[in-house]
Amino acid sequence: MRRLLFTGFNAFGQHEFVTGDTDSAAGFREINAPLSEQNQCTISVGWRYSALALGRKLYMRGLLEFEPHECVTLEAVDNIKALAAGEAYCLVLLHSGQLYRVSIKIKTELQAVRLEAPPRPNSATKRSIFGTTKAQPGSPIVEHIACGSHMNVAVSSENAVYSIPSCLHQFPGRQFRVKQLECGHEHAVLLSRNGDVYTWGNGLRGQLGQSVLKTEETPHLLEALAGIKITRIAAGGWHSAAISAFGDLYTWGLNCSGQLGIRVMKPGGLLKEPTVYPLPQLHDLPECSCSKNQESSSDDCAPLRVFAGSRHTLLIRRCGGLWVSGWSKYGQLGKRSDRQVEFLDAFQALERIRLSQETDQIICGPWATLLCVES
Repeated sequence: MRRLLFTGFNAFGQHEFVTGDTDSAAGFREINAPLSEQNQCTISVGWRYSALALGRKLYMRGLLEFEPHECVTLEAVDNIKALAAGEAYCLVLLHSGQLYRVSIKIKTELQAVRLEAPPRPNSATKRSIFGTTKAQPGSPIVEHIACGSHMNVAVSSENAVYSIPSCLHQFPGRQFRVKQLECGHEHAVLLSRNGDVYTWGNGLRGQLGQSVLKTEETPHLLEALAGIKITRIAAGGWHSAAISAFGDLYTWGLNCSGQLGIRVMKPGGLLKEPTVYPLPQLHDLPECSCSKNQESSSDDCAPLRVFAGSRHTLLIRRCGGLWVSGWSKYGQLGKRSDRQVEFLDAFQALERIRLSQETDQIICGPWATLLCVES
């Protein structure tokens, strides 16, 4: 049986909590959702609403138009593969590769998104007798989607990158494949299957991982990690993170609330550490409690997956431990305390939580965290 556990900002009724005992783990509370063992559960959490898909059904809840606790239920023509909750609309990707969007309103519907055809340099451009370019047959098949406050990105089966609906970049060669796509507020991070990381968008807060703070219109290889096989990536509001095949964690970008897992103030609090780290910083993570077990090794607790919200970062280690760092004003780190902790500037473990590598999921909203776990 699957359960959804939530912590963080919920002022608009994005989630309805299950009544009764909700002390599930640390600061997380179980939410009421129509989960089904037969259908894949897909979730995306925005600032003012949440979107959940089961099979063909799409459920949206929160401040959709006029007031909190508004709800909308829609049905797609095929099973839903992925969701991306943006500010103005929610992107809906079907298993067929069709892309739709839903306006965040009470009376809304699924609207097909028409993407621009990618350029074909090896073929002649077909024109009509009047000289205008003829439309290419067929619509691109979408495989990955992601949304930020000012970013709406998709990647097609032909490795074309879209700033929806315009074609932004075409990766050459059939051998290139995209493994993961993530968006921050104003930047995007892409991971290829061979372990290379590409970034683009607004990099003025160091979130692109480049030595020069600037804006990149198209995907650029993150040269600081070139030659290191990366297995997972994450994009927060203005920061990014990556995990290598060697089990190393890298973070870069804005660190105003400790979201990089790097100290905000120097010892004594007299001087402030740098707020922006433009290049990836390699972490020496704290020792896991599993190390007390003589049979365990450091590889058993190496970083496995990383996730990011607007100003917080979560890390799953191979032992199943969940570690957190960053902004915690709304409890998005899931840490329960007698006093309100504004932020953590070093990764700390949530001692009462152990996650499965195969079945459990983490979804980060801007100011929230949601776990999908097997009971």
